[in-house]
Amino acid sequence: MFDRPAPSLLIAEARRALDAGVAAGFPQKVVANALGIAQRQLETGPALAEAEHARLRELLDQDGDLTTLNAALASAIRKGSIAVEAPQLVEHLILTTVAKLEIDQPAYPAFKAWREGA
Repeated sequence: MFDRPAPSLLIAEARRALDAGVAAGFPQKVVANALGIAQRQLETGPALAEAEHARLRELLDQDGDLTTLNAALASAIRKGSIAVEAPQLVEHLILTTVAKLEIDQPAYPAFKAWREGA
């Protein structure tokens, strides 16, 4: 579900930057943001990934790991066996995107405004 880098890499790079004496200001914010992403992914990522996995199993009517099912979904869309305007597909894509934003950019102004209005 989640794009790279993995939380362990984010944490390792943040630690490296802190050990090297990260400069004040923007570099500190980058490190803090990386740690926040890693924390959110570790805390809520498993539940969000399981929800995505369940949606994909239902949508595709098959089982497999998340990577395999995402590849199968992409293939089905390419082949036209799932219509891009199918309500179940659209809902899945929206929920997956929202989950990624919850991890990566929960304070992004447009997302925050949308979430508060939803």
